[in-house]
Amino acid sequence: ISTDSSNSNPIAFNLNMKENKKKSRKTANKTNETSEGQKKKIIELLHEYNDLKDATQRVLEALANLKCVPVGSVYATYNLPRDE
Repeated sequence: ISTDSSNSNPIAFNLNMKENKKKSRKTANKTNETSEGQKKKIIELLHEYNDLKDATQRVLEALANLKCVPVGSVYATYNLPRDE
């Protein structure tokens, strides 16, 4: 014998199911909003990283020009990886 009225009352059961679906949708929406916010933050950070990397490369190229040496040797002097 169950004391839960939703098991014996189909209307109450349906209302309970609808409420659960609404809660699930709200939770999913919050998760999507969080994911979108996280994606935006990651993209912003990647842009900042790329800007800093580009600026660093320009400085190293200018330093190489001042010393009249290849850029690769400046990278080697400072133990920097040459990705390209």
